[in-house]
Amino acid sequence: MRARTRFASISVAALSATILCPIPAALGGVLTTESFFLPSGPGNPVAAPTMDMILNSSPLSTWGEKGAVGLQGPVNENLATGVSPPAADVSFKFNVGATVDALNKTYGAGNWAISNPQLTFQYTYYANNSIFGGGAGSFETYWVANDSWAFSNKGSEPTSTVGAFKYVAGTDPIFAADATALANWSTGQSDLGSTTYNWLSPQNNPHYNDWSTDKTGPNQGMLTDNLAADPTFLNDVSSATAASNPNVSLYLIPNSSTLGLTIFTGGGNVSPEFSFQVISVPEPASLALMTLATGLLVRPRRRRA
Repeated sequence: MRARTRFASISVAALSATILCPIPAALGGVLTTESFFLPSGPGNPVAAPTMDMILNSSPLSTWGEKGAVGLQGPVNENLATGVSPPAADVSFKFNVGATVDALNKTYGAGNWAISNPQLTFQYTYYANNSIFGGGAGSFETYWVANDSWAFSNKGSEPTSTVGAFKYVAGTDPIFAADATALANWSTGQSDLGSTTYNWLSPQNNPHYNDWSTDKTGPNQGMLTDNLAADPTFLNDVSSATAASNPNVSLYLIPNSSTLGLTIFTGGGNVSPEFSFQVISVPEPASLALMTLATGLLVRPRRRRA
């Protein structure tokens, strides 16, 4: 007769008592949430080295110390003049090293991991300079390994227009229209996903010549960029230390030629925020114990008929 297979049965409680160690509870529980903001001060001068708007003008120019930066496609609508401004990318750098050191001290290196990484910022339908255009579209967010950059702020002109802040090669990030061009500068990168932007339109579209910066009301909003849990990106964050490699850099490129997105960077609750949840990771011994317990629970027992 055919041999029948039966499964041995043993209770979790009995198994735990037998091996003198409890089976771990649910894995991946949220331990805490960490948030990082661009440093800021009056006129936003402190944040200048850690953010940059790179404009594809001729010659190249940058922008980053006036309390806002902008993602600009090449044919978006400039609300002040009706003429498209130059295309522009944006780069952000967040200092995470000291926090990672603290997490390792609290939970132990290797006992925690990163979940739900996000980039959040406040945007405006308006801006107060012709350097910014307006328009719906999407943008791509990249993690870049290159943290050796800063907003140059080398402009000497009294005006705040395109070309007033001169691009400094080797200091400012490059202007890149796509991932291939970015790779020449990034020294390593990961695509963290695409995000769609469509402004919160006022009930009656105002005359374009009358626009001004609007931090409150229906002409502004918050945008959350949900970042992909790319292993290389997450490893760069979790391996940071205050003593070495404390920063993580993100680089944003418009996907749509119509995109015109003005991002507030003026400090306080309008400063761009990089955040993630910290989840628990079982210690290797506990994980091995759970594997053993699972095997004992389902081990087949044979007997002859």
